[in-house]
Amino acid sequence: MELGTSKHAIAPSLEERPEEEEQEPEPTYIPSCNVTASQGMNSTANPENWPELQSGKWNDIEGLTQISYATPVDDTEAIVDTRLDWMCGYTYSVRPPSDYNDSKQYPIFIFLHGGVTNDWFFTNFLTNNFHIPQDDSYIIVRPSKLEMDWNPKKVLDVLEDVKTQMSVDDDRVYLTGLSMGGRGTFIVAAELPDYFAAIMPLSPHHTPYSYLPLAEDVAHLPIWMSHGDSDNTSSYDLASQMAQELQDLGAEIEFHTVIGGEHGGWFSIYSDPVVMEWMLSHVRGQ
Repeated sequence: MELGTSKHAIAPSLEERPEEEEQEPEPTYIPSCNVTASQGMNSTANPENWPELQSGKWNDIEGLTQISYATPVDDTEAIVDTRLDWMCGYTYSVRPPSDYNDSKQYPIFIFLHGGVTNDWFFTNFLTNNFHIPQDDSYIIVRPSKLEMDWNPKKVLDVLEDVKTQMSVDDDRVYLTGLSMGGRGTFIVAAELPDYFAAIMPLSPHHTPYSYLPLAEDVAHLPIWMSHGDSDNTSSYDLASQMAQELQDLGAEIEFHTVIGGEHGGWFSIYSDPVVMEWMLSHVRGQ
C-alpha cells in the first residue's frame, strides 16, 4: 500500500466536527388520561373495573390514571418534567385484611408517602409492618404521586373508589403520612374536613409553603404528631409551632418530640400498638 492512502475514512478532528444541537428532553411517558375529573370536590368514578381482590395481599388499582385533573397554577409542581402522567389520577395499592369479609365494615388507613415520587421498597417495608390489632383489622390504602404536594381531590377519588368496591366503616377513616406526606396529611385533611376520624402527620415538610395557616381547618380533628428535634430535612420548629397553634385552638393533639431524632424513626411509630390503637380509638364526629 502506498503512503498516504487508506481503505478507512479518517475521522474528523474535534475542531472539525459540527456542534450538536441541544435537544429538549422528550417525555418518557405521555399518558392517555382523557377522562375529565368532575368539578369541585365531587368524586370522579373509576372508569375501569377492579381486579379480583386478594385478601391479605397488596392489590394494584390503576384505573384512576385515566382521569385528567386541572394543571396547577404553579408549574413548578411538575417536578418530574420528563413525564406527563403527574397530571393524571393516582395509581394506588390496597391491602384488605386477611380475614376480609363483605359482611363486616372495616376501618381504613390512608398512607401518604414522602418525597416527590414513591420509594416502593421503603413504602412496602413500612406499611407491611403497621401494627394491626387482631380484633380490629383494617384496610391500608397507599396512593402514589408524581407532583410536589399531595392533591386532595385525587386522594378523595382514591378513597371514594375504595368505598365503592369494599365494605368500609365511613366513620373510621384515618389519614397519615411522613415528610411530604406529613404536610400532605394537613393539606388533604384541611380540604376534606369531614372525611377523617383522626390524622397522623409525621415529620411534616415545611416547603414549598408553610402549613401553619391550615391549623384552623384541622383543629376539629384528633391529631397525633411526631418530629425529631435534630431533623435537618423538615423543620422541627414549624411542627412545634403548629402543635402549639392547634393546642391554642382547642384541638385534641398529641405532639411527641424525639430528642436527638433526625428525619426518620417512622417504623417504630407505625409498629407501635399504643400509637396505632390511639388512632383506631377515634370515631368521626365523636
